[in-house]
Amino acid sequence: MSIQLIPEKIVYGGYALAKYDNEVYLIENALPGELIEIEVYNKKKSVNFSKVTKIIEPSKDRVKSVCPHFNKCGGCDLLNYRYEKQIEQKENILKEQLRRIGHLNIETEKFEKSFNNLNYRNKMEFTFSKDENNNIVLGLNEKKSHKIINIEKCYIAPDYFNTIRNTVKEVVKELDIPIYDPKKRKGVLKHLVIKKSSKTNKLMIIIVTHTETLPKSKELKHLLLQKLNFDSLIHVMNSSDKVTLRGPYKTLFGEGILKENFDEFEYQIPPTSFFQINYDITEKILQYILEYIKTKNTSKDTLLDLYCGVGLFSLFYSPLFKHVTGVEYSKNSIKAAKSNLNINSIKNINFIAEDSLQYINQSIEKQKTFDYIIIDPPRSGLGVKASEKMSKITKKTLIYISCDPSTLSRDLNILSQNGFKVDSIKGFDMFPNTHHIETCVLLSRKN
Repeated sequence: MSIQLIPEKIVYGGYALAKYDNEVYLIENALPGELIEIEVYNKKKSVNFSKVTKIIEPSKDRVKSVCPHFNKCGGCDLLNYRYEKQIEQKENILKEQLRRIGHLNIETEKFEKSFNNLNYRNKMEFTFSKDENNNIVLGLNEKKSHKIINIEKCYIAPDYFNTIRNTVKEVVKELDIPIYDPKKRKGVLKHLVIKKSSKTNKLMIIIVTHTETLPKSKELKHLLLQKLNFDSLIHVMNSSDKVTLRGPYKTLFGEGILKENFDEFEYQIPPTSFFQINYDITEKILQYILEYIKTKNTSKDTLLDLYCGVGLFSLFYSPLFKHVTGVEYSKNSIKAAKSNLNINSIKNINFIAEDSLQYINQSIEKQKTFDYIIIDPPRSGLGVKASEKMSKITKKTLIYISCDPSTLSRDLNILSQNGFKVDSIKGFDMFPNTHHIETCVLLSRKN
């Protein structure tokens, strides 16, 4: 049954929300203020998930998507929306999540736009698959599906990433290297990951396999070097289907690391280590926190950097503190962080390979506290129990960086009940043309 309605707003997840006949509708590829005809494809108790069947009166902010894959591909969900309106909606989503989940009526600072809203990603993950005709597919997930769709060009990736992806696909076909089948858990090739350094323009190609060996690796390297310009070729051996980049790796060509710079600090980034994907926004977040810390007298203070990765925040803020501790679960990332210490000749940081939540518990047991703490957890957030414990190890300030406003709002509600007050909240558009929102919150201990 088709229904005509007008969506009110964009909600977290990228859907347009509309209410009709006392029911809620979440609609794919719809925009606020336009008259549309929809069809429900998944009816749940409190919400109807829907798709647009006809746009009767389009929004004045609807734009023609530059990408021919947009309606099917799950990589973007706002590519048909004027960028200024995306920012406006994301700011409203952040405020709404803070109010509804966090019970916090707090003014947020002006939402920070990305310098580029296309070609901005310095990392892309593509998946190998086979179509119904047994042809090789190398692309991204279809919306709300595990099916992989073939991509000719991705517009949020640098242009040369598209050349690399299409060439790798041709070479794999030529060499007839087996493609991994996740249902049968058999085959070889799982993913192609491409990384780029924004400052040096160095390129890394990563081939992820289900197997310990990469068949015809020498021929693969030879053909790719003939056809492409890149700086490193890596083989990652990953038998897990849950995470793309995990497991031991081998450098087939080049230096095997990327180098990135922020101000005078240089960072070496190994193939499987996490690093922020939008250089411009990462730089703005670093400066936003820096301006806050510089208003304090921190020369005798300690800093704890939880989920520290390769040491981005630890190194950048180390000149402002007496001592810094960085904690990260990934041993590869900690190894890189220690190398980054030596590269930058920094003496006042100690990096520890440990689960961040376990480290919080250990610190409480030892009655160890830190003046300042920075946390940049995964999408699941800090969690209720860890949020409750933060006041026991934080003496002055907590800086929370989040990529999910719902888990952030949940944690802020707990933190506000456990001795913290919010000094400032600012959203950053780390992921233009998608519904994702990066947020930085500056909290201080209540006196």
